[in-house]
Formats: sequence, C-alpha cells, structure tokens
Amino acid sequence: MAFILKRSKLFIFLIFILMLVGVYTFLTLPKREIPETPVDVVMVSTILPGAEPEEVESSVTNPLERAMKKLDGIDAMKSVSANSASIITLSLKDGIDSDQTISKIQQEVQRSAGELPENAQTPDVKKLDLAFPLSSYMFTGDEVALANLEQSLVKLSDEIRSIEGVAGTTVKGFTDKQIEILINTEKLVQNRLQPGDVLSALQQANQPLALGTHDDGNENLMLTVQQATGIEKLKQLQVGATAVPLDEVADIQEVAKEAEDFITFEGKPAISYTIFLQPGKDIPSMDKKVAQKMDRFIEDLPNGITAVHYESQAENVNTIFDSLYISLLIAVLAVLVVTTAGLTIYGSFAVALTVLASVLIGLIPIPYMGVDLNQISVIGLIIAIGILVDDSIVVNDNIQRRYKLGDAPLLGTVNGVKEVYTSIISSSLAIVVTFSPLLLLSGGNGAFIKALPSILITTIIASTVLSVTLVPMLQYVKTKRRNKKISDTPGFLGKPLEKLAVFYSEKVLRSVLKRPLLVGFGGLGIATGLLFLAFLTPFEFFPAADKEEVTMNVRLAAGTSIEETDEVLKEIVSTVEQEDKDVKETAIFTGTGLPSLFAASMDNVGANTGQVVFRVDREQTSASAFIDKWEPKLRERFGEAEIFLDTIVQGPPVGAPVTVTVTGDDITELASLRDELKERLLANGATIVTDNLGAAVPANEFVPNRQALQDNGIALSTVTNQLQLLTQGVPLFKLYEDNIPYQVVLKQQGVESGAPIDLSQFELPSMTAAGGPPQFVPLDELVSTEETSLLAQIPHENGERSITLKAFGDADGFKDAMLEAAEDAKQDVPEGYTISTGGENSDQQAFFAEIGILFLVVILLVYLVIAFQFKSFTLPFLVLFAVYLGISGAILGLFITQTPLSFLGVMGIVSLTGIVVRNAVVLIDFVEARRLQGNMNVVEAVVESGYARIKPIVLTSLTSIVALIPVAATGDPLFEALAITIIAGLAFSSLFTLVMIPSLYLVYYKLIGHRNDTFEHSVKES
Repeated sequence: MAFILKRSKLFIFLIFILMLVGVYTFLTLPKREIPETPVDVVMVSTILPGAEPEEVESSVTNPLERAMKKLDGIDAMKSVSANSASIITLSLKDGIDSDQTISKIQQEVQRSAGELPENAQTPDVKKLDLAFPLSSYMFTGDEVALANLEQSLVKLSDEIRSIEGVAGTTVKGFTDKQIEILINTEKLVQNRLQPGDVLSALQQANQPLALGTHDDGNENLMLTVQQATGIEKLKQLQVGATAVPLDEVADIQEVAKEAEDFITFEGKPAISYTIFLQPGKDIPSMDKKVAQKMDRFIEDLPNGITAVHYESQAENVNTIFDSLYISLLIAVLAVLVVTTAGLTIYGSFAVALTVLASVLIGLIPIPYMGVDLNQISVIGLIIAIGILVDDSIVVNDNIQRRYKLGDAPLLGTVNGVKEVYTSIISSSLAIVVTFSPLLLLSGGNGAFIKALPSILITTIIASTVLSVTLVPMLQYVKTKRRNKKISDTPGFLGKPLEKLAVFYSEKVLRSVLKRPLLVGFGGLGIATGLLFLAFLTPFEFFPAADKEEVTMNVRLAAGTSIEETDEVLKEIVSTVEQEDKDVKETAIFTGTGLPSLFAASMDNVGANTGQVVFRVDREQTSASAFIDKWEPKLRERFGEAEIFLDTIVQGPPVGAPVTVTVTGDDITELASLRDELKERLLANGATIVTDNLGAAVPANEFVPNRQALQDNGIALSTVTNQLQLLTQGVPLFKLYEDNIPYQVVLKQQGVESGAPIDLSQFELPSMTAAGGPPQFVPLDELVSTEETSLLAQIPHENGERSITLKAFGDADGFKDAMLEAAEDAKQDVPEGYTISTGGENSDQQAFFAEIGILFLVVILLVYLVIAFQFKSFTLPFLVLFAVYLGISGAILGLFITQTPLSFLGVMGIVSLTGIVVRNAVVLIDFVEARRLQGNMNVVEAVVESGYARIKPIVLTSLTSIVALIPVAATGDPLFEALAITIIAGLAFSSLFTLVMIPSLYLVYYKLIGHRNDTFEHSVKES
C-alpha cells in the first residue's frame, strides 16, 4: 500500500487514462431499446407443386424429419405439411455452436433430397435471423400511382441494402406479377405436339447456356449465342422436333397473381416499406444513414403520393434514453448530496470521483461480453452507482477515523485501508458471486437480463480495486500537503449524524442487547410474517409497455378469400373508429400481416388472416384499457372470426397462457380428441381456444377410372399432369424484367377462374390406337369428380402427428382450471395417444425452477465467501439473515404499492442478496476485530461497532435508495418492480440489521462464540 501511496500521482494519471477509455466505450456502445434476445431457429421449407397435405407429409416431411432426428443440438422440431408445401421449424439448444449445427442440418437435408419426389423443389434451409425493423414508412395514393411506384422502390431497396448494417427491406401491398403460358390444345394437335414437349422446352430454356471458349490461334475467345431476354425470349422459344415457336401454340401474357397483402392506412390504399437492421448495430446512427436516402426519395415522389414515417425505432430509443439519462444524472447527484451530508467536501469529491471512475472503467470489458447500451444496462448503471458508493465511503470514513486518532498521513491511510479491506473484498466478492449465476440463465430470459449482471460485476470489481487505491491516494495527497486537523463531525449533516451514532450505540444498542433473544427472534418473526404478503401481491411476468400501439390479430375460416378478409377487417376498424374517439390512427395489413412491427406476429398466415394496428391517445386511455374494452365486444359482434388484441410486452416473446398438445398416429382420431379437448376447455372458463389443425376445407377429389386408363394405355401420372395444367398450373422459374421477378407458370387454356371445371371439354390421346389418326379420350371418362373435404394442413411435433390447442381467458384461476381440465381429459385418452400441457404458465414455472436453483447457488457462494473471511462455519448464517430481511422488505414494498411481482422484481430480490450482506459484514467484521483483540468484552465491542459503522451504513443505504427513487417514480412498468424491491428491501434490511444483527450476534456468541474463544486461547497456550 505504501508503494502505491508514494507514487500516487502516477497511478492517478493511469486511472484517468482508463477513464477516458471508458468514456470512449460508453459513446461507441450500440444503443437499442431492449436487449437482443437470440432466436436460434432454423426453417426447412420444401415445395411440392399440386400435392395435398397427406402426400406432402408422407413424401417430403417424414423423410426430412427422420434424417434430422439423428442430429444432436436440436431442442424441438415442429412441422406443418400443407397444400404443396412442407415447412419444418427446428429450435436449437442453448449453448451449442449454431453455425456448425446448421451446417449438419444442411448436409442431412441434401442427403435426404434423393428420397423426395422428382417434382419436389430443392429444400431451402435458412436460419431465421435476428433482424428487426429499424424504420417503417407508409406510401398512400390512388391505386394506379401506387402501382407505378414499384420500380422506384426496387431501386431504393438496392441503395438501402448497400448501407453497412442494413439486413434488408420488406415491401407489402404490391400485387406480384406472373407470366402465364396458356397452352392452346388445338394448335398443339395441329403441330403434333404434346404438353410435355412444351414443358421440356421451357425447362431446358432456363438452363444456363455455356459454350465455353475457343483458341483461334491468335487469342482465346468467349463463345456465346445471341438470344432475346424476358418475355420475348419465351415467345421465340422453339418447341419439339419441328422447332415451332412457343407463341404459335400458346398465349403468353403478364397477369397479376393472387394478392398476398392488402394494406390500408387511415382508410386509404397504401404500400408498406420497412427497413431491417442487422444484430449488434447502433440504432440512432443507422437511422441517420437510412433517413438521408429516404428523405431524398420522398422529395422526388410524384404528385398524388404521400409518405408517412410510420414507425421509428430511433425515436423510441432516444425518448427512452433521455428519460434514463435524467435518472442516471439524478443518481450521480444523489451520491454527491448524500456523501457531503456526512463527509468533508474533499471526501465527497474523492468518493464521487471513485464512483465515476468505477463506472467508466467497468464499462471497458462490456462490449466483449456481448452487451450493448439498452434499458437494462442503463438501469444496471443506476443500481451500480448506489452500490459502488459503499466501498468508497467505508474506506474514506475509516481513513478519516484514523486521522482523528492522531495517525500520520501515510500511517493513517495505510491503517485505514488495512482495517476494512478484508470486509470490502469479501462483501464485493459476495455481490460478484450473487450476480454471476444470472449469466447462466437460459433462453430469451437469460439474454434479456444479461446486461444487468454484466454491468454490476464489472463495475463492482472496478470499485473494489479503486476504493482501496484511488480513495487512499486522494486522501493521502490532500492530507500530506495540508495536514489540517480533521473535523470530528464532517459534512453539512455531520453533527446530526454524530448525535445519531451516539443515540444508536448508547441508547438503542444497549437497550436491545439486554433482550437479545426477544429482539432477534421477534424481528425474524415479523420478517417471516411479511413473506406471506406475497400471496396478496399481484403477479405479472412481463408487464405491457406503456405504448400507444395496440395490435389485433384476425383469423377467418380456412378458404376465405383475401378480398373477403379485407372487407371484414375494414368493417371491424370502422366499428371501432365510429364508437371510440380515443383512436388516433389505424392501419390494416390483410394477408401475411405486419412486417415484424410492434413485436406482433401470426402463425400460418394466408388469405384468411390479417392484422390491424390501432394507435390510441395515451392521455385519454391506455393500451391495456383499450384491449379490455374492445376485445370482448369485437368477439361478440364478429363471431365468425378469431380476434386477439395485444400490446407490446417489455420482454422476450411469450406464448399462449395455456397450451394442450395431443399426439398420436391417426389424424382423424387426433381431430376427434381435439374437439373433445376444446369443449372441455371452453366449459371450464376458456373464452377462446385455437388449434394448429384447423377445420377441413372443401375439396374436389378426382377418382381414377382404372379400367378406362388401362384400355387406353394412359398412365395416371399423365392425367394428374393434365389436371395440374388445368388448375393451378406448373410453376417453372422466375424471369426478371427491370429487376422485378415474374413467376413463369405453364397452364392449360380454356379454364376460367371462378367457374367449375368441365372435364368433358379436355382430352388426352389414347395410346392403344394402331395407325391412322390419333384417338382422343375426354378426361371425364378417365376420372370422375366427387365433392369431399380435406385437412388444410397436418402438424407434427418432434416427428409425430400432434395438434396443439391454445387456450385464452381472463378469469381468476383460469390457468389452473385449464390444466385441471387437461388432466381430466388424460383419463379418457385411447392407448397410443398422449396429452401434454405447456404454454406461458409452464414457461414461467420453468423459469422459477431455474431461478430457484440459481438462488440456492447464490446463497451457497455467499456463504462460502463469508465463511472464508470469518473462518467460521456458523457465523455466515448470521450474516445471511440480512438476505432474509431484504426479501421480506421487498415483498412489503411491492404489497404496499401494489406493484406486480414480475420477472425484474424477482431479479431485484436476487440482487438484494449481494447488496444487503454488505452492512452485516461490515458491522460484524468490526465487532470480531475488537473482540479478538482481547481488551474488550462482547457487549462493548458491539456498541463500539455500532457507533463506528452506523454512519457509513446510513450513508450508503441512503445513496442506493435515492439513486433508485427516480426509476421507481417514473412509473415505467418494466423497472418499477425492480426499483421498489431494491429500495424497500434495502431500507427494511438496513433498519432491521442495525437492531437484529447485534442482538443475534450476542446470542450466537453466548451459545457458540465464547467456546471458540476458549478453544483458540487453549491452542495458543499449548
């Protein structure tokens, strides 16, 4: 220590350099609203044109799932086999190398591709990235003007995507185009061609033309063939051996595909344009870069088109950080004010400078820990400031005490540090081991909270080092130069604090030490009673954000056209706007829904689905109140639709309140069990129950006439190919015109959309006629048509057929009633079928089980740290009573304010474990030091400890509490519970620690401590 003190100026300069590095780190950390929560999900999608769900399941989904079941690293596998498509979703396990696992998945899919049908497209394997919307715009105008905007937006997207950090763009509202090649049967017959000849020519035309190179003796020449491009290339394509141009046997036309999205903004047709950001990028700086290009684009928009900046993450981030920075500034001022209350001006300066240096130096490793600047990390800084002041105040106060006892500057500084550094290191280590296990929380919850323990761990370590180096150096430099007499009562509240110390030690302590059993165990009884208030405290895992956006998900019956769905959505919006004047703005996204805005998403989207965004006047109502008002009304008025209203939740995505999954082999039996379960759930309080199987959709089933096929020598595959040409056509490849993709589709001419198919009008050549003109057989002689119904999709979970029901309700005890109903249903399940439950309730139970285990680990680690310090197995239990008191105080604070116990409330309780033990450690350490000197009895040692330690305990507790009061007062639902638990827990624990710990220590000493003293004394004598 003397070595450092004699070179104080050099070390202070080095600390100043590190502070500058910390400032740079703070300014360059990426800013975002909430932490990124990784979603390691891989999607394997395969197209099998024209196949029904059961055929897709058997020929595509099952082979791929069998292959991927062999792989390690997959946590869950779900799939949907739908009309013409198989989609498999793989959730990867935490802690694995996701890139390596994805590579293995790709290899297995490639190996399995050989088992798939020939007409199946190559499976597409891609990881669902973490890109989230940075900014979104709405373009409104008449439909013609908006359609002409497509090419401009394509060019704009190229410019936007060229910005480093932009993940991509999404445009919704345009109707995709396709090129239809309509085969004219009569002209094919005239040219002695078959539809297969056209198909072969088109497939060959899409192959790249590679003639290579030729050395003519002088130079190496590239070889190529001049050919047309785009639609013109298709028209000139030669078909068959006679090289008939395609446009002579088919009509080639550009048509609009069935729309995937209809966008309406404030009652007008609109185009939605959204820019997505790559993970780990700074939102405000990226927004500036994107805004420059967007502003230039908007300036050049043609007349009749209006652009509205619909959503901006940068505005949200800046608003939030302005509020958080004010809270951070108040926390810093609180340190200055509280410390000057009991310390000299210079002492306050030394403490404040040490706290600032601890924060800045503690930020240096943060980028390497995968943490950015978000709400959680800034709150972590505010909490840290309240904790960090402890070490500095204790060291500064003890050095001042040594000076008052007459020590010289160097000796007083060294002795002042020596007397407290063990308790400081152990209490700081207790905080570090308290927060370290939180880094092990799994999944989205762990990623969400990671910034809090990371910030606290690094700043506490920095504070511990600086409190025993920078504070002594500053005090030594000042005292050595001036050598003034130290005031007995420093600070503007020095005299009141001195009177408090005397009153506490001489009056309070001497009184309670006369009845240690009554005071100690009476306090424990009160603390235990307060824990039961948890049952009267509301609970909310993640609170709703105080935002103006409310999203509404709407699902109509399968088979509903997008036009019908759009009309229903407009009717719903019109109803709400007419009856509710608190709605400021509306936007309708019919079809695939929102482009990942407002954390809203839908599964299994299509023509029968859509989402609406209401923006409400927050001065008149809240998002939650709006939902409570309108969700039951809309469900009653529009009974044909599934309607869910929601708002942004401040945390990782959560599932349905309760899910029930039924698994088995026969899909018909599963559907029957699904229906029974739905009835049970609705009868037990569920207001709405959805499932991922859905209702059967109407279908036409073609029944082959086997005898007619055999008599005419026609293969069934020839018939099915012809039927596909008549209906949806055969999708071939994409053709680009001015960077706009066009899907090329081969179809049969003569079938009109919206009209039944007359099979008698279409013929196939008979293969049995010998010589003479070809004989044709009408299709209605080869197949007959029967009306039936088919499943829209077949869901799987972990390779087995399964149906998942989601139950929603808001009555008291709803979740328990749903789980009980599911348990009752298990009694009647046939052999080979299983029912399992899950959902938000299950996820929360898993979280509390995990956090419970981590809390036990925290307690064990804190116990070991204190045991090493005091060299005792029993004394640490006394210190851990402070944790018990802190938890009781936290519950009391939540109960009094009726603040819901939430995820961050639990984090606050865990955080208290490390924070509140400091006071008890400092108090007991002083008692042990005085008692073991042998010149003071235990009562006098306790009284002197109380006198010496009450001021730092009061100052440090006040600083922590005052620093967090602005956070609690802001009313932010996410952090309110965190702030209240720490404030109440720390206040309650500090107050009771000053009374109970001395009492319990005296009881401990009389029962155990004096025996240890006798043993140690006999060892010394021997």
